[in-house]
Amino acid sequence: MARLNITLPDELAAALQGLAEEKKIASVSGFLADGARLKLALLRDASTIDDLFGPPSPDEQAMVDRLVERGAPDRRDVA
Repeated sequence: MARLNITLPDELAAALQGLAEEKKIASVSGFLADGARLKLALLRDASTIDDLFGPPSPDEQAMVDRLVERGAPDRRDVA
């Protein structure tokens, strides 16, 4: 296993350490590793979709950007 020395904002580091102390997460490093795995999987999926369908149009990208900025999509069927 490789070791990385990363820098986190104080507020984020304190929040993660607090969660570990409260036993809400097993460990800070495990939590960060799980998050990194998820993000990598999403990036790989996005690359595959771009390979199949091409990059998003400006309208599609704007919609994705809005969803990401808000944090969670509206709970309604948009199909």
